[in-house]
Amino acid sequence: MSDTETTTTSTTDETAGPRTTRIDGSADDYLFEAELYDLLWADLNTLDLPFILAKTEEFGGPLLELACGTGRVLLPCAERVERAVGVDRSPSMLAQARATADAAGVPEDKVRLVEGDLRDFDLGERFPLIIAGGQPLFHMPTDEDWARTLDSVRRHLAPGGRFVAGVPVFQQEDFDKYDQRYLFVDEVRHPSTGQRVAIWDYSAFDFDVQSITRRRVTELLDEQGLVVQRRHDLRTNYYRFPDQIRGLFEKAGLRIEREYGGYDESPFDADSEYYIWVATPAD
Repeated sequence: MSDTETTTTSTTDETAGPRTTRIDGSADDYLFEAELYDLLWADLNTLDLPFILAKTEEFGGPLLELACGTGRVLLPCAERVERAVGVDRSPSMLAQARATADAAGVPEDKVRLVEGDLRDFDLGERFPLIIAGGQPLFHMPTDEDWARTLDSVRRHLAPGGRFVAGVPVFQQEDFDKYDQRYLFVDEVRHPSTGQRVAIWDYSAFDFDVQSITRRRVTELLDEQGLVVQRRHDLRTNYYRFPDQIRGLFEKAGLRIEREYGGYDESPFDADSEYYIWVATPAD
């Protein structure tokens, strides 16, 4: 979940004509996606979740998750510690997380959910472990946004605490595969309505500013597969390379003590698909 994205949304009803709404970066632009999020990103549960659970076992709690979203990572981790806190900008994502926690019988004092911006939130406590599942730092547009977020991390880390997170690393083959192409993402059943939903993405890279602009097309289908409504969401993500990230951590007073090239804890090298770190306060 991004703390900085600006989203343009256009919804077209095939019988009523187009309706377009502009949503600025302070609005809850994940309102539509919240119920679908766990279905669309279910593969992450086999990608990053085992790794983060292992680090939770290693470093203990209480823990804080940045951009906790629907609780996909936070709630399983909370089962392994005495208390967990999740921060996210989206009220609808947090509502989905609370509904999932309530359905599982998780007490409110076991999992605290806080609406806040990763760049300036203040919980008034420190944690031995801060995690970020799903690579939310991938959404930070500028070095200043990174610096402010890492300052938030530094302020909330207990002495000797660990910050565990990561970002994708883009190689030339990724640019060739995704740039200027429409790709089918998935077709799912909406969890509330049961309606068929098809998802398509179109991505465009800007190599000068290291950004990826993604147009997501969400189609609501009838049982014959005909489109009855189409929604367009425009979002921009931003990537940093490992050397840039190391410099940002150093300036923030954080020391990276472990680096991985994948959630299987493989060593990081020039061909790695991910840059994953375990960081700790430098002093």
